[in-house]
Amino acid sequence: MGIKAVLFDLGDTLWHFPNMPPQEVVRGETVERIRRLLATWGHHMDGDRIYLGRDIRLTIEEATERAFRGDLKSPDYPELCRQVAARHGLNLSREQAEALWDTWNLGGQFLGRQLFPDVIPTLEALRQRGFRLGAVTNRGWSGPRFWQELDDLGLTPFFETVAVSCEVGYLKPHPRIFQVALEAMGLRPEETAMVGDSLRADVAGAKALGMLAIWRRPPGDEPVEETTDPPDGEGGPSPDYTIEAIGQLLHLPPFRK
Repeated sequence: MGIKAVLFDLGDTLWHFPNMPPQEVVRGETVERIRRLLATWGHHMDGDRIYLGRDIRLTIEEATERAFRGDLKSPDYPELCRQVAARHGLNLSREQAEALWDTWNLGGQFLGRQLFPDVIPTLEALRQRGFRLGAVTNRGWSGPRFWQELDDLGLTPFFETVAVSCEVGYLKPHPRIFQVALEAMGLRPEETAMVGDSLRADVAGAKALGMLAIWRRPPGDEPVEETTDPPDGEGGPSPDYTIEAIGQLLHLPPFRK
């Protein structure tokens, strides 16, 4: 049985951050956005509240790493924001906590997110060769702004489905997030290839279900996305194929037509 569809990871697989702003610029923007949000609720950015964004980041990183190395249940990120805010004397409703989480996420446009140059031509070629396409991604943040960014990058027309961990409730390599994509596309694992930069999340997760696993070796000289699984290094599970760039997919045996 041949491969009928290809599922892609997103961050550090299809896109990257070659020109990410300096940390002081990122911190300054985060503080200013949170300050404006708090002002709409009648609160001031005084005292230790200047560190609210930093404390959210540290809490999120710890919770994500614990989940990724533990039960793989996607953390409730707005709830974590609510707990951090409480330590700063802010009693937030669930709706306010969700707004704080959305505000803290600066978004790919501000951070200089770009598709790797061969992504769109490769997706077009795969589709022309008859392959169906989707995405499976570990993300702590979804919502309208995320979907708009996918659209702005030109990815939306290619993907039949996008399974997002914070919506599914589980992080890769948990089987459930892959199964959500497979069910949406009506595919069996053995008909599907998974392409991603993480040996554990993408390669091990896919192979555990019987999918073809392709490791897109991540660039070693660029920052990786926050609140996502680490790409891992050597010593992990063996992929079926390893590529240095997405365009190399077109030359692999399963995708030659």
